[in-house]
Amino acid sequence: MNAKKIVIDSSVALKWQLRDEIATTAADSLLDDFLTGMLELYAPTIFDYEIANALKVATGMDRLTDDEALAALNDFNEYDIQKIEFHEIQTSAFKLACQFKQAIYDCAYLAAASMKGIGFYTGDKKLFNALRHQISWIKWIGDYSFDDVPGQISLDRKENRS
Repeated sequence: MNAKKIVIDSSVALKWQLRDEIATTAADSLLDDFLTGMLELYAPTIFDYEIANALKVATGMDRLTDDEALAALNDFNEYDIQKIEFHEIQTSAFKLACQFKQAIYDCAYLAAASMKGIGFYTGDKKLFNALRHQISWIKWIGDYSFDDVPGQISLDRKENRS
């Protein structure tokens, strides 16, 4: 069986460690599907920076101890999430950010999904709500079901003006 492929952002992956987040059960299901080889995960290289920064912020808010955050970093380093170099998607991310009036770092994930022709899952409800009516292949992690993971996405003109 060929694994399905998706892009995830750091807000999805952080739910694997920050148990006070919403939609952790769905995020855990995605992780299980990844660990059993049913899913291949992709993310731009900014993913690693966002993960490390969020874990540092979580320690400052007493959501994790320093030791728990370091253990989480080790876990993330063990996951075989395929990284897409930011310079490969930088122009597309910039165009998408201008088109949809979103931050470059959020649009890096959109650009990665667009480049790969695969769906994108986010745990950022604000981002999802801002784009869900404009981009059919952005998915909210709380709605995750393996059976609903899109295959190759088709970019229509409205979604791909970049």
